[in-house]
Amino acid sequence: MNAVEAGHQRRPELSGADTEARAELDLLRYAKLALAEGREAENRGEHDEAIARFAVAAEQGVGDSVLLLAGALTRAKRFEEALEWCELAADEGFDEASDLAARCRAALGLPAPVAELPPAPPAPAPPTCEPAQLPGRSAGLTASADLGLTRRLKALACTAPLHELDYHKAKLDWVDATVYQMAEVAMHTIDQVTIAMDFDTGAAHDAVQERVTPFISAQAPGRSVEEHRRVARWVLEKLINVGTVDRVFHHVYGEIGADGDYRRLTFDFKLVREVAGNRGEIYLRTTDEAINVLVGALDTDVESAQVAAEVKLENLIIRGQLADARVAAEQARYRTVQYGEMLRHKLDATRRDIRVVDWEQELPEMLDKALTHIEDRFKVEHAILRHITQARDESDDPDHKRRAAELVTIVADCIRRHTQLQNRIQSARSVFREEQDRQRFSGSPQRAALDLHGQLLKPVLALPIVDAVAPLEQFFRAASGAQSPDAPALPSLVSMLLRPNVDRDRTAGPVVVPELDEAQDDRRFTDVHKAQADALLDLPGQVRTLGSLLQEAADFDDELPALVALRAANAYNPAISTAVLKGKSRMLVAVPANRLIESPDGATGDDLLLTTAEVVVPAEEQNTVHEESA
Repeated sequence: MNAVEAGHQRRPELSGADTEARAELDLLRYAKLALAEGREAENRGEHDEAIARFAVAAEQGVGDSVLLLAGALTRAKRFEEALEWCELAADEGFDEASDLAARCRAALGLPAPVAELPPAPPAPAPPTCEPAQLPGRSAGLTASADLGLTRRLKALACTAPLHELDYHKAKLDWVDATVYQMAEVAMHTIDQVTIAMDFDTGAAHDAVQERVTPFISAQAPGRSVEEHRRVARWVLEKLINVGTVDRVFHHVYGEIGADGDYRRLTFDFKLVREVAGNRGEIYLRTTDEAINVLVGALDTDVESAQVAAEVKLENLIIRGQLADARVAAEQARYRTVQYGEMLRHKLDATRRDIRVVDWEQELPEMLDKALTHIEDRFKVEHAILRHITQARDESDDPDHKRRAAELVTIVADCIRRHTQLQNRIQSARSVFREEQDRQRFSGSPQRAALDLHGQLLKPVLALPIVDAVAPLEQFFRAASGAQSPDAPALPSLVSMLLRPNVDRDRTAGPVVVPELDEAQDDRRFTDVHKAQADALLDLPGQVRTLGSLLQEAADFDDELPALVALRAANAYNPAISTAVLKGKSRMLVAVPANRLIESPDGATGDDLLLTTAEVVVPAEEQNTVHEESA
């Protein structure tokens, strides 16, 4: 845009026939430049900028700018302007203009034009020369010579992550996933997330996995429940695109530019998003691309698509085709969710920054249209609900009753969602006023954080040392903060010296007597247990097996065999030096019995032979022992 404006400012003041020809060429060149800038702005999502650039190019008839302008105005809901450009594009031979014009007429409530048969043309005379082409209209392909092709490519790209699931399932090393149809599981997962979505909240991770697990178990009933849950978690993570930085799917597609060159563009989209709630919880929401995958459609006008879906539903119910009516009812519910998402995005953008949303004209018109649309949907849905209820009550076929009951549930859910959406729309203007007051009186926005790696480290590493020193010194000088002086200034030194001493209390304050609770006796073995174990293991002059001692200990108490076993294990490698230092005259000794233990409580292991041995210290070592113990 700046380049176009600068070009207009640099245009020289000329006169004469050469001046007119040169000015016409300049306008054509600037129009081509505006067309290229409009495409770039559309790819960045700057729709208003794209419309302005396309308008400059369309005035000069450059390339397919008329069709691009009509499409941009249609997506911006400016249907009256779009209809005029659609008619002009249709006159210039663009077949896609008729589809856009029909969409604009449907949005404006205008009838379709009645086609009149043209008179038979006279036989054309053989041309004597090559027909002259209009300026800017080449005979070859143009960038949007098939605008529908780009839309179909984007719709096809949204299904690519689902097909990749079946491709990558053979590479899983933790499960034999050949039995699972991963694309079907992904569709079912998107369906469950969409149904569980509310205007303010979404679906919890665990709840979605629990709802998808029965569908997965039906595909492989012989597998474990834990495997089914892990497959559900794997599919959900793939739909979220866990493992990437931005969790965005990227698809490369191509189109023919105005100059006839083929160029590649990148289409970025998400299927399932993780959104933070007001209380810090994380929940899931599906995107417009995911809902379009569910209904098997392209990116169409949501309001018109919902009206069409409900008209189709009512027609099927009247004709008694309840099986097809269920599919139409589910599509109507998906469109209801999608319509609510569209309005919720506008309100979220208002909460972030009211300047990015047009609350002077665009949003009030959208809210008024939304209320009118919801009012009409209420009437239609209640009429549909009465027809379904009547069909359910009058039918004697159990299968017919079941399908009618399912339709009642789906249509009732649509009514509930429209009721909630109506409440949000009615409170939208109060949200705008609150956010206007909050953002108006809030502080100035803080600066964005510095990307040390991308904005400082990488550029500095590419510089020579002589050139890199200056930016590094500037950064560290600002980042390290103020440097404290080596010596205090004279005023602060005098003030510090003349400051009176603070009177300090000579005591530490009142003594707080803590309230102590009696410690609970949580010991496993009491003093009685220890006394009984000492009596059992006092074996002077006799040898007994550990198994017999355990059987005898079990007769006294259930906990006593464990204490006896611990004492016996400790006696297998006794610390003789410790017993000598403590002045013990006897100690327990255990040796292997070369057979398995026989225990009443089912304990297993090698049995031990236990006895009590006397500790004898030679006379020449007794003085050393007494000195060490002292």
